[in-house]
Amino acid sequence: MRLASLILWQLAAIGFENVCATPVLEPRAPSSHDGCAALEKKYPKLTFFPGEANYTTEATAIWSQQAVLNPVCIFVPFNAQQVAAAVKILVATNSTFTPRSGGHMPVRGHASTDLGVMIATTHFTQKKVIPTPNKLGVPYLSAGPAFRWQDVYEFLNPTGYLAVAGRVGSVGSSLLLGGGLSYFSSLYGWAANNVVQFEVVTSSGDILQVNKNAYPDLFWALKGGSSNFGIITRYDMKLYKSTQMYGGTVVWPANATRQYLEAQKNFILPGGGSYDDKAAIMPNFGYVPSTGTSSSGSVIIYNAPVEKPKALENFTAIPLESGGAMVQNFSAITATTSGYAPRTNRWSFYDTAILAGEDTMDIIYNTTTSIADQMLKRTNCSVGSAIQPVTVDHLKAAKASGGDPLDLDPARGPFVIVLLFLSWSSASDDALIKSYTDKVLDSINKQTKAKGLDYPFRFLNDAGITQNPISTYGYGASLQKMRAVSKKYDPKGFFQTNVPGFKLGGEVHGY
Repeated sequence: MRLASLILWQLAAIGFENVCATPVLEPRAPSSHDGCAALEKKYPKLTFFPGEANYTTEATAIWSQQAVLNPVCIFVPFNAQQVAAAVKILVATNSTFTPRSGGHMPVRGHASTDLGVMIATTHFTQKKVIPTPNKLGVPYLSAGPAFRWQDVYEFLNPTGYLAVAGRVGSVGSSLLLGGGLSYFSSLYGWAANNVVQFEVVTSSGDILQVNKNAYPDLFWALKGGSSNFGIITRYDMKLYKSTQMYGGTVVWPANATRQYLEAQKNFILPGGGSYDDKAAIMPNFGYVPSTGTSSSGSVIIYNAPVEKPKALENFTAIPLESGGAMVQNFSAITATTSGYAPRTNRWSFYDTAILAGEDTMDIIYNTTTSIADQMLKRTNCSVGSAIQPVTVDHLKAAKASGGDPLDLDPARGPFVIVLLFLSWSSASDDALIKSYTDKVLDSINKQTKAKGLDYPFRFLNDAGITQNPISTYGYGASLQKMRAVSKKYDPKGFFQTNVPGFKLGGEVHGY
């Protein structure tokens, strides 16, 4: 039996590593050997253990190398019925497990685990356009959770339809469970607002078709609820007719960083390009502290076949180092994000939120780079930030769609989600990277509060260890309702205690 020598292997593999001490909870079940044994008995051809090729393939299908862990076993089902049967087994054996779809989640211990079972949805690759008339009343894409967004956009390209979803082609479907930013959010809200139905497996092993009419409370909670309510085995996403549009990825030279910062400041301020709902950007700046080198670039999009639209003129005026934008298919634009795909480095994401103001961009850039100079000069790493606009029209569209747990008030004005990202190569630098991140975020938050620019929200898709983003939903008001939904569909709280991730008011890690 393959499980026989697993306990000794696991202890050797995890090596009692503790990268950074954080106030997080361990899953209720310290390990899941009984669950793995039961899965192997029922599904011997779908359950894999250390040393097997399929195990290695699935365990390492994680974007950030610091998030690659060593599950006790990996279960790779083909359909929702097999997922449901597995969940029943894992609940009965009080096992820890974590579902993994695209593997882009960089938080260590959320998409994988050292303590239990990984359920890999690798085979859930189905994609089908459902035209009207249908019972949901809109054309939609029915898709399993194993896709990457580039797969979806290329599949939809010949149909003339567009899905409101991820901005980077290599990111996976779980973006929808954190809300999800889209290039079309000012028109249609969060990406999650455009899911018209979820197929979800609950802790009881039931397979539910969840929409605004069937299980409406659960439908609301899933639109930002992460791994708190069940395992998603299918997404049905509303489709919109689309034409070619202007866009592409642009990269500017190091000496243009100040020009980029000014361009984005003008874009987010009143009357700027962000007030044109067809315009969208995915900007970032990078900084290598060992050399003092800056870089900046962006995906820029205008949802119409218009060359160099006025809304983007401050960006298109900056001389290019590489890349470019033109009128083309949306899938061709997202294909230019392929640089984010390689799975070779250790990555860290953390975020905060800031109101759009005159000082917003300078606070972010100056704090990120100056503290990097103080702390990381001798470290092989890069730091940077993606400053992501959230417009008033975005928040209005989210509410018009039926709402969601994020529940942010358009009257509180536009803001930016500030993703602080770091990339490095050596595990020996993990603690230093965490210390740097804490210092940067603390400084940014103190400065923005002093200037009246702080915005009390943390975006789950970009959040890091201990940030507890769900507690900020609805400025704290959504949590009670989400807990009531959890109690209704998961009465014993299995997904709160045995499934790692951002939980309803806390955090559980799988290592």
